[in-house]
Amino acid sequence: MISAVFLISFFAFAIGMYLWIPLWYLIPIWIVIGYPIGILVMLLFVYINFIWMSKTKPTNKLKNYMAHSITFLINHFIFRVRVNVEGRENIPKNDRLLTTYANHKSLLDPFPIMEVLKRPTTFTPKSEVMSYPLIGKYLKYLGSFVIDRSSDRNTAKGLVNAIRNAKDGMNYVIFPEGGIRTRENEQMVEMRPGAYKLAMKAKTDLLVISMKNMTQIHKRFPWRSTKIYMKIHPVIPFEDIENLSTADIAKMVYDLVNSDFK
Repeated sequence: MISAVFLISFFAFAIGMYLWIPLWYLIPIWIVIGYPIGILVMLLFVYINFIWMSKTKPTNKLKNYMAHSITFLINHFIFRVRVNVEGRENIPKNDRLLTTYANHKSLLDPFPIMEVLKRPTTFTPKSEVMSYPLIGKYLKYLGSFVIDRSSDRNTAKGLVNAIRNAKDGMNYVIFPEGGIRTRENEQMVEMRPGAYKLAMKAKTDLLVISMKNMTQIHKRFPWRSTKIYMKIHPVIPFEDIENLSTADIAKMVYDLVNSDFK
């Protein structure tokens, strides 16, 4: 849907300008200008939809369809990312409660994951991200669990809301390294056991993802496309981890993510 809004706006502008000024040598100019025009129209369309999005549940199907549609546009039309997925069959096709964990090497890591996981999905951003124009509000409407490192009280309150949303079917994507520790090594290099509190308290299964080549996007953008590799490991049922400590779970996920880099 969002890609359609972008493409229609893009082509409508380019064709409209040519019909207004029918000079063939100006066509490349209309195409170049039409691209950002299409992006702006798409952003305006999303902003207008904030009205109803603010009044619906985070797990609303239309809201999450829009989120997946937006990430598809960002991946393919802006950053030109192609996702090669191994283990797609491991994504639960039923309504099993789920929390997703992955290695974190780029600020763009959430977008390929959102595109691939066809279910209500959101993230756990730092509080600073919520002040960004458009992005902050959008993450809020998607029920994101905000990590406020300056206030344990705010984080605890957010955890309560996240547990409720997770039990309602929301899949939270968590990067347990707690941030980008290094861009030189694509392996998971550090773990925060506290990242597993949400999964344990909401009693969800774990879906573990390994991603490769994310560090190349900023080096190749905007002139070259980037193929990234995503491996989706078999689901870890909650029954297999309910008696483990968060430190033990962290070690399990750490080994599983990094096993794909050996």
